[in-house]
Amino acid sequence: MRTTARIGLAAFLLLTAALAPAITRSEFDRVVDFSVSLKTVAAAAEGKAALPEGKLFVLDGTVSDVSILDKEQGSFRARIELITGEWIGTEDVKSYSCWIEFSGPAFFKLFPARAPKDPTPDMVFLNSRLLVVARTIGVTTSHQGEKRMLMEGLSTRAIK
Repeated sequence: MRTTARIGLAAFLLLTAALAPAITRSEFDRVVDFSVSLKTVAAAAEGKAALPEGKLFVLDGTVSDVSILDKEQGSFRARIELITGEWIGTEDVKSYSCWIEFSGPAFFKLFPARAPKDPTPDMVFLNSRLLVVARTIGVTTSHQGEKRMLMEGLSTRAIK
């Protein structure tokens, strides 16, 4: 995980800890799994690994696609493709991705249909770097026939 992602994650956790009721480390570990990355999620979509059931994951990556599925504020839905990659040797790059859906009026202002003149720092656009708290919905298939994990986005924070 990059330094900016770690700083963003630390800020997110401090904010969450301040607002959440006191819980023990073991209670927290039953809910959140930090070992899961986009690489792990992509492997699970292909049947190569299994994701822990009933857990939340903190994923980081770059938004490579934004689709507004329902633009009404009360029933708002957006789907992003979150992607990351790694070098394989010195000549090849392997990418890992999943789709994350955000639903509800709380996300309406985060995913504007058009970029405003003065966007807020938390707005999500193409090429935004994000931390996302998500949980698994299931495996789906892309238009190209690739298996992709579909996740439910519960919270997101832009990484600068």
